[in-house]
Amino acid sequence: MDAFQNIRGLIFPGGPIFTKKNIEDTLDYVPHDGDIIIASYPKTGTTWLTYIVMQITSKGEMYPDFDDCLYKYAPYLEAAGISLLDQMEQPRMYKHHCPYNMVQKNNKAKYLYTYRRPEDTVVSYYHFLNSLESSPPEFDEFFEKFYSGNIGYGNYFDHVLSFYAHKNDENMLLVSYEKLQRNRRDEIMRIAKFLGEEYYQSLVEDEALLEKILERTSFDYMKKNLSLTHPKSEKGGERKTINFFRKGVVGDGKKTLSPDQQERLKNMAIEKLQGSELYDEWM
Repeated sequence: MDAFQNIRGLIFPGGPIFTKKNIEDTLDYVPHDGDIIIASYPKTGTTWLTYIVMQITSKGEMYPDFDDCLYKYAPYLEAAGISLLDQMEQPRMYKHHCPYNMVQKNNKAKYLYTYRRPEDTVVSYYHFLNSLESSPPEFDEFFEKFYSGNIGYGNYFDHVLSFYAHKNDENMLLVSYEKLQRNRRDEIMRIAKFLGEEYYQSLVEDEALLEKILERTSFDYMKKNLSLTHPKSEKGGERKTINFFRKGVVGDGKKTLSPDQQERLKNMAIEKLQGSELYDEWM
């Protein structure tokens, strides 16, 4: 597994693309008025939400390939850095995986945070890192890292709660992976409404546009049309493409985790989430 690095008390990914400067710049960057920031813990629907927002704001026009999305149109700041933000046109869209309490804020920017059931998140995270590494760990080893928070972006529950505490902020929208999966049409309309009345009305008035966005943000369409180039392959040699989209289902975690792992994760969820609406949503 690639080395991790501790920056300001949180574990971040290591390796050549996650430089200390990029990560610290991400943490220190102050969003501009009107910026659209997509935040998440890894493997909770970030790319899905990014393409939905991109389709809504471009009225169905913008659908870049995965690498261009990641480094140009909706840059992943910890990997891409912040230098290209000043060259982007409004509305600027970018993403990060940092907890709420570690980044700078602007109440005139819009924040969308996507979250997912923890047991599905750990399985998806594992399979993604598995596809990147030549000597991946066994699942049980990875589960222990996820459970202890000894992994990139730390403890999952703490991460989710850092944003969930601000769910009623006017410039914050929380997007549940499971709710998006169950009813993409209503959730896309809700996201459009949050982004601006103009975007919402364009979908109300143009059913064909809404249908186009629904098609292009379906799991099967994205799996077929988008793939990630392995970062390590960019410096020469054969480019390795990664199938970023694996299953995109709800409930895969319960089929993968052992009964003991499920019980431990549930107990941690109870401990961390007791008293929050997330407790009712996930328990």
